[in-house]
Amino acid sequence: MKKTLLALALMASAGLASAADIVFYDSFGVNPDNVGTITLHQVSATTVNILVDLNDTSLPLPQYGFINTGGPHTPFAFNVAGVDSGLSAIFLQPAGGAYTFGLFELNTGGGDATPFGTYGVSIDSTAGNGSSNAYYGDLEFTLTRLSGLSILDFVSNGTAYFAADLTNGTSNTGSQAWNKPTGDCPDCTPTPQLVPEPASLALVGAGLLAFGWKRRKAA
Repeated sequence: MKKTLLALALMASAGLASAADIVFYDSFGVNPDNVGTITLHQVSATTVNILVDLNDTSLPLPQYGFINTGGPHTPFAFNVAGVDSGLSAIFLQPAGGAYTFGLFELNTGGGDATPFGTYGVSIDSTAGNGSSNAYYGDLEFTLTRLSGLSILDFVSNGTAYFAADLTNGTSNTGSQAWNKPTGDCPDCTPTPQLVPEPASLALVGAGLLAFGWKRRKAA
């Protein structure tokens, strides 16, 4: 009986891991802390959804927005373990990557996010520099790599996991970074929050029913 229950538990844990999300919070940089969160969601074995949820993007006076400022900054940047050249992105917010002043594009050549270092992948914008050309909204896109992509493939560059070039709508502009995944541990390896998948729960239930039927028959 113990062996059977252990096997069922292992099968359940395997299903749980594939349904995990990682949340990065408590940003730090030019603007105040806690400008928003970043959530990674595993869509499939090859695709991850990235949502940069800024705290206040509402009109007519939004608090934070993505910008170009010129020099060694990019609107959004991160690292992915493995090969970058096979990556592709579909933008959900803004739809198609297009907004009033420009277009967001995936750049697998990476970019700088001074003072938080260099990253292997970036989201660039064709917009002009400054707060007047900013995108005031949440940034959401799916990232796909045909050879496989996991939420655990997003790694720190030694300083932070993610960086963004933000404005507070007025005079404060510059890089912001996120380096706290799912817990108060700035330098830890991300630990997914496990959420049961329906298929995993069904598997466990079927296993327990089969085990109970076998014991009853034997009796």
